[in-house]
Amino acid sequence: TGNYPFESTDIMRPLKELPDRAGRIPKGQTSDQLVGKTMDWFGKKFKIVDKENSDWTKEVPVVNIKDWVKYMLPPKGQPGHYDDPIKQIKAYDGSVWDYGWKGNRVLSERETVVKWPKFKTPHPGKRHSLQFDQKGKLAWPHMTPHFGKRVPFARHHGGAPWLEPFHIQPDADIITATESGSGRSGPNVESSAPAKPGEQGRWSLCPAGAGRKQYNLHFINTPIELSAGIGNVPPVIDKYGLIYVIDEDMAEVKADPKKALPLVIRANVYDCVDLLLSSEWDDDDFTNFQMSKINIHPHFFQFDNQASDGVISGFSYDQSMRSYRQFTKKMKDGHHVGMPVPMNAKLLKATKPGDDTVEIQMAEHSPTYHVGADIIVGIEVPNGKDARWIKSILPDPNKGPSKDGKYTIKFSEGMTHAHAAGQIVTTEYVRYRWWVDADVGLVFWHDHAFGATTWPHGGIGSTIVEPWGSTYHDPTTGEEIRSGPVADIHGTEPFAYGRNGSFRELVAQLHDTVPHTAQLVTAGNPPGLSRENAIAAGQSISFQMPSDMLEVAFPHLNGGTHTTGGGFNFRAASLAARLQNNKDASQLFSSKIHGDPSTPMLRAYVGDNIVFRLLHGMMNETHTFVVSGHGYRPERYDPDSRVTNTIHIGIAERYDLATTAGGYQGMAGDYIFYDGRTSKLAEGEWGIIRVHDELQKDLKLLPGNEDFKRNIKKTLCPQGAPVKSFSVVAIDKALKFNPNTEDEIEVDFERKLLLANASAKIFALEGEVKQAASEDRMPHPLTLRANIGDCIKIKLTNRLKAGNASLHANNLAFDPLKSQGINVGNNPGDQTVAPGKSKDYEFYAHPDYKINGALLWDFGNLTTNVRDGMFGGIIIGPRGSVYRDPETGKDISFGNSWKADVIIDKSYPENARMENYRDFALYFQDEDNILGTSFMPYLQNVAGLTGINYRLEPWVYREDEGCELGNMFTACVAADADPATPTLKAHAGDNVMINIFGAHNEQNQMFNLDGHQWRRHMNQKGSDMIDVEEFGGGEYIQAFINAGGTYKNPGTYLYLNARTPYQQAGQWGYFKVLPSGDRSILPLGKATIKGVKTASQPQGIEKSVSKAGDD
Repeated sequence: TGNYPFESTDIMRPLKELPDRAGRIPKGQTSDQLVGKTMDWFGKKFKIVDKENSDWTKEVPVVNIKDWVKYMLPPKGQPGHYDDPIKQIKAYDGSVWDYGWKGNRVLSERETVVKWPKFKTPHPGKRHSLQFDQKGKLAWPHMTPHFGKRVPFARHHGGAPWLEPFHIQPDADIITATESGSGRSGPNVESSAPAKPGEQGRWSLCPAGAGRKQYNLHFINTPIELSAGIGNVPPVIDKYGLIYVIDEDMAEVKADPKKALPLVIRANVYDCVDLLLSSEWDDDDFTNFQMSKINIHPHFFQFDNQASDGVISGFSYDQSMRSYRQFTKKMKDGHHVGMPVPMNAKLLKATKPGDDTVEIQMAEHSPTYHVGADIIVGIEVPNGKDARWIKSILPDPNKGPSKDGKYTIKFSEGMTHAHAAGQIVTTEYVRYRWWVDADVGLVFWHDHAFGATTWPHGGIGSTIVEPWGSTYHDPTTGEEIRSGPVADIHGTEPFAYGRNGSFRELVAQLHDTVPHTAQLVTAGNPPGLSRENAIAAGQSISFQMPSDMLEVAFPHLNGGTHTTGGGFNFRAASLAARLQNNKDASQLFSSKIHGDPSTPMLRAYVGDNIVFRLLHGMMNETHTFVVSGHGYRPERYDPDSRVTNTIHIGIAERYDLATTAGGYQGMAGDYIFYDGRTSKLAEGEWGIIRVHDELQKDLKLLPGNEDFKRNIKKTLCPQGAPVKSFSVVAIDKALKFNPNTEDEIEVDFERKLLLANASAKIFALEGEVKQAASEDRMPHPLTLRANIGDCIKIKLTNRLKAGNASLHANNLAFDPLKSQGINVGNNPGDQTVAPGKSKDYEFYAHPDYKINGALLWDFGNLTTNVRDGMFGGIIIGPRGSVYRDPETGKDISFGNSWKADVIIDKSYPENARMENYRDFALYFQDEDNILGTSFMPYLQNVAGLTGINYRLEPWVYREDEGCELGNMFTACVAADADPATPTLKAHAGDNVMINIFGAHNEQNQMFNLDGHQWRRHMNQKGSDMIDVEEFGGGEYIQAFINAGGTYKNPGTYLYLNARTPYQQAGQWGYFKVLPSGDRSILPLGKATIKGVKTASQPQGIEKSVSKAGDD
């Protein structure tokens, strides 16, 4: 109505009701108007009275209006025990709220008397009636602005104050080992524990019969070992680690930096989760500016946002707390610096179980507690704390503070535990309550008070939602556990499509912006600064890099003075440290040379179900997650989801990726998982999946896979699988990304865009080496083609001048001991190839991968070779397909070509509804690690080596040739109408597959095709239709389209990187949709397998094939 405060609850302009809901929003009523009424909460009824005592034992509970209101509001009292509003602000006391009564009408706190520049209350110093809805629920908001004053905690210090205000029913199922509240009070006594599930009827957040989980969490300041020492490189330790731990783990974590990890806890579907959070993070000058506060903000869960959201948005209650260990404050000029001393105290005498009285000593300068409020005794004691309501305090703090700070407090109930003298008593804690109503998998939560400071030091966590009825076990001992990133989950319920029962789990929390794993960039444009200046240039209050930081292992990262610090679960296995330990780049990932990485390892037996709970927990950038030899569905419950082993991920994004240990090949060995971004991989963002084929003493069997040996396969390719063999060579080949431009173009701040690489190296087929090496020929990345169900055999010969070479393939099955192409973990032998030597690799195009693309990378020297061009792909088409050159009709099924016509063999039932299509492969690369970051001055142009298929068409070159911004993409360059980048051609209406590879990338990119849309998941019914898709390093995506779009319109369309600086750098090209009569390419028509021209066919047959194609 706008009639504040008599009808409206705030001074904002009235919010107009939606047309179809006009009149549905009821007017508020004051508390005295509730008296005599029966409130119906969806079948749960309450009778409100004014003279009788409350009786909660009756079938329809009788509730006195004073109790009804009391349970919906914070404890009543004056902050700091002051009546003066300014002193209330300075007390920073959130344990009470200064509301009032006028008869049976409850009144708000007094409105502010302070005149703020942008806010002036219409009723300064006045109280107004609080309002309630027709169900008797408190109307929102009931608080008013008081800038600088601490927001009060909700009653019970949080939980679900609006959904579950009543905490009366005794709770026989309370978890006594961890719950600090009583929960066993009499029938008319308010419990100090969370409400019993279902106590509010259908309005309860947690319904009756819900499962229970309870965790006591502490936020602690403790050293964290991010990486163990390796050779002469010392361990990497963050001496100022800031992490959450559970009660029972706190002492062990504090004692051993190796055990300090971002917290992972678990709950099952249909569990009611109760958290009690406290903090040991004291005020300081350099991280929290003498005003430490901490909280938790969860994603996905059902919760009462007034008190369990953590964000404290709008008029929500305080959901953050100060340190319970802080008893002194930094002082200046007789006044505390920053926030005052928290409301902490210590026990003067020990107590026994059942005692209801404590003697305490308040911290100097701290406000005193309040009668009617709740506090915790023994907050620091693991699973030995007691939260109780204060019944009386002597001497009375309302008459002034005690001279010696000593008080005797009597509780409304006796305590459960014994407490020693010196234990801490505090009001600085918060309760959260979450209802787990669905299998949402990994749920991210984090500090939302000082995130810029706490996240880079570990201040994040995860709650994993497991299937109903699950139990969580240590993989090595089999004992039940309550925390940790690696666990065996025992159960019977589904957890992904076609998967149910028990599984092994790795929570992989990717991160960036962690100063202790950041590394110096040594090359790039302009040349790097001195170590001291480079480190100083990147330092900030919240990002303090160590002076002994390593130089990055990838020397060509371009643009910044340093990387941003990566890892998994606050652990890293730096490639730079490994190179210092052993200079052989082909052995970077070898545990035999360097030991196992510090990152969490997942161990399993062949055939075990495994789930990666993937999270990008902190903090600024995008990443890719690559799992060697294992395919997973990004949409885990959808059978039509694509299967891949690489996915991009951004801040706070999460996935639950289910697969089978040993992959489709069913083979044991060490597999690698890693971040495909160059700098993140260099910093150590990788780990090992160790798959066993023999029983291990320190690895328990997984229920349901006790006879794991039945899953072991001895051969990779099934008997009778078609075989495709290729002879591939690795050669040195200088590359020129644009024949018409200079080799480098200065872009900004002396940085240079590179258009040539004299040190380049490529893969090529044996038969085309001479042609590829020719100076007047510019090759494309190696692109081979095979079909679903094919056995692919590749002989790799290394003809490089120096250094090893290898082939590692994504999205294909392989034997990890022979054909992974990486010397990883404890795998035997050498999977790379020395100069002048050859090695055979074997892959299998498993049907579950479907039509797909396998990115090829060299791991002989990952630090330079992939950047220099040693990447390629194997395109997997429909079973039985033949591939022809789109211009000549030549059969190129065993050739190397970035473009091909795919001729479908419809004799296979699975292909019956498929039609021929055009197929193209585009390989994007970049290495600029500073563009788009918060580096100042803000850079606007891409530098370094950037391209598509070793080609680039930069705007600055076209501007020099006479193009203007308005016609940049037209044929405005006199030298050549088409850009240097690949030009795709198809006839209007043709089916077209564009395969996009993140060939070598420091940043994630966006592929866009003008005027066309494709399914995000090609075979998924109802899939999102998109025209832009993200991808990153090591990732493959596919765009299956109809040439000319919905209306099959001929014309020239643009494909490009939708990130404008990369377009400007030259990552764009033409997609020419030609009229059906255009013969610069052959028509797809009804071309058949038998009708494809081959190099060996006689001329007469070629003519007849051409005629058939015309028809």
